[in-house]
Amino acid sequence: MSLPAKTIYYFGFYIGVLGLTLLLGPGLLAELLGFQAESYIWLRMIGMFMLFLAFYYYQTARQNITGFFYLTVYTRASIPVFMIVFYILGMVKPIFIALSLVDFCCAMLTWSALRRTGSKSPVS
Repeated sequence: MSLPAKTIYYFGFYIGVLGLTLLLGPGLLAELLGFQAESYIWLRMIGMFMLFLAFYYYQTARQNITGFFYLTVYTRASIPVFMIVFYILGMVKPIFIALSLVDFCCAMLTWSALRRTGSKSPVS
């Protein structure tokens, strides 16, 4: 497995664990994230979608689909911007900004690995 693929694989593992936690035990993270018990179904649904994303990450890492790797860099790197805007608008707690930094840092690891291996971006 190439270095960029490994970064995608491990990020997929991270979102898979987080998704499984939200799906099976939403109460474990609900208070930290500012959700009430009535919101558990939404947390479970987000967990389900995160498991789907984890599957995509795992499969693209196994198949070394570098085009997908670049796309994840662009999207994951933008997450803190959205979280800051949501926080300014009073929609989320500050913990979301902190959590989004994990996405940003992992995106930068993938980007660095892609550059180190000389992979070309399919997106101009």
